[in-house]
Amino acid sequence: MKLLITSDVHGAEDRLAKVIKRHQDVDYHLNAGDMCLDQHTYAKHLLITVKGNNDFSSIEPYHRILELKDLKVYLTHGHIEHVKYGLESLKNQAKNVDAKLIVFGHTHKRYLETDEDITILNPGALGDFHKSYAIYENGQVTFYEL
Repeated sequence: MKLLITSDVHGAEDRLAKVIKRHQDVDYHLNAGDMCLDQHTYAKHLLITVKGNNDFSSIEPYHRILELKDLKVYLTHGHIEHVKYGLESLKNQAKNVDAKLIVFGHTHKRYLETDEDITILNPGALGDFHKSYAIYENGQVTFYEL
């Protein structure tokens, strides 16, 4: 299974569109919030997203528990779990639902860790200077810059 993982688009729909066009072979596109775009844009790009701290008009939930084929994913922006101050709350939330992949954003910094068989991933941000995102494929993560 191949996942396109983005976060913190902050209204840069042109960047988002370029990434989507570049990776048309993915099974799912997950976004960890702060899209700062309207609901029609989410639907147009066929992505699964959550509400970030800057998604003021979003009706999306703050987190999602996804079962994608044989992978359980905990998707969140991370501001509710205070990820800028540590990942323990985030890890505990994921453990409570038996998730094997945690996807979060908010910090705008790429992050990858495996802890107790749980992969913890932040793809970085499309809406800032580095313009980064990630591909998760069969347990392997590759980071990209636009």
